Amino acid sequence: MSLSADKSFKMKMRDMENAFKYRRIPYPKRSVELIAILAISCTFFLFMHTNKLNSRLKEMEVKLQPSEFSALGLTGNQINSRESSRRDNIYTLHGTYQYLKSTGQLKKLNVNNLNNTRKAEIDVLFFNRCAKVGSESLLELFNNLGNFNLLNLEREGLGKATKRQFTRYEQQELAETISELNDGSVYIEHVNWIDFEIFNLPKPIYINLVRDPVERVISWYFYARGAYKNAIEYRKDPYKPLKPTEWYTKDFNECVRNGDPECQYVPYSVRDYVGNYKSQTLFFCGHDDDCLPFNSPKAAQMAKEHVEREYAVVGSWEDTNVTLTVFEKYIPRFFNGAKLLFKIHNNEITNRNKNKRKPKIDEDVKDMIRRNFTHEYDFYYFCKQRLYKQYLAETLEDLPAPRHLNI
Repeated sequence: MSLSADKSFKMKMRDMENAFKYRRIPYPKRSVELIAILAISCTFFLFMHTNKLNSRLKEMEVKLQPSEFSALGLTGNQINSRESSRRDNIYTLHGTYQYLKSTGQLKKLNVNNLNNTRKAEIDVLFFNRCAKVGSESLLELFNNLGNFNLLNLEREGLGKATKRQFTRYEQQELAETISELNDGSVYIEHVNWIDFEIFNLPKPIYINLVRDPVERVISWYFYARGAYKNAIEYRKDPYKPLKPTEWYTKDFNECVRNGDPECQYVPYSVRDYVGNYKSQTLFFCGHDDDCLPFNSPKAAQMAKEHVEREYAVVGSWEDTNVTLTVFEKYIPRFFNGAKLLFKIHNNEITNRNKNKRKPKIDEDVKDMIRRNFTHEYDFYYFCKQRLYKQYLAETLEDLPAPRHLNI
């Protein structure tokens, strides 16, 4: 083969190699579009997850950093850990602190403006306890505080039957009984707020407790079916006919879902198919006819006014540390040493009349009920925030703020 022929052959081979190397392979148009869509989707997916991961990391960074709230030694103990962990929840101690600070109200908190104990005209404590708020636990605490603070626990009211409404004469009779008690006495009864002023009688020190409204009615449902309640009823009337077995074993979830009259909580209703003490505001509103309709905005407003004007403390076992601190600070004559005695006798106090067999209630059922408790929740949150304000006013006054905090 000549040199020129060899060169021509090599050039042809190179051209053929380049043709295969750089050839264009045609793809169907739809395949190209599909690949483009997949590429865009993957990019968007990665962007969203990267953004979410970044937000989670920032959130964890904030939670891990010591806040000014914890630096001040302010502590609460909400039962609902999911809510208490949210710093922006205004209905928690931390959320209330942040709100008051951001609006400039924190610096204006004044113990004297929040302390109604000084308005009392006799040294007698009037605990008109709501149903199913943990009043038995507070009663147990009073049993321990009695000798410690030389208190006289007046037990007449503990054995009385509960009435939704008192006549004016009955109100005056009870007001006179309380006003005649010796200094250092504690009167406890399931009864609505009573206005001593209209009877020209000296005011006692009002206290009470509140609880999440839906948890209250659930607690009552199972309390009414419990051995403790039925033993009391039997002692009162041994010949009273027992309810059928089906009533005692009725499932609360199904009771609500099926629209059972016992588990219907109808706004503005005055009479119940079965007594359930669903209105928490009633205990603070009083004996006026306007207090009777359930979930009434007027009743809730009247209850708020009475709490703001008359009650020394309205606490909650959902915030035990806060409640006992405020009791000690605002009513020391009766609650000195309350936190210490609670710690020592914790088991007897927290387990008194506790229903240990209450089954789990489905969240969707709670949500169904909650829709009918709007004004009941409004009042409940009002009481909780007032309690937090009292705690912050007293505690921040006692604790010097760290230098790096502008409070």
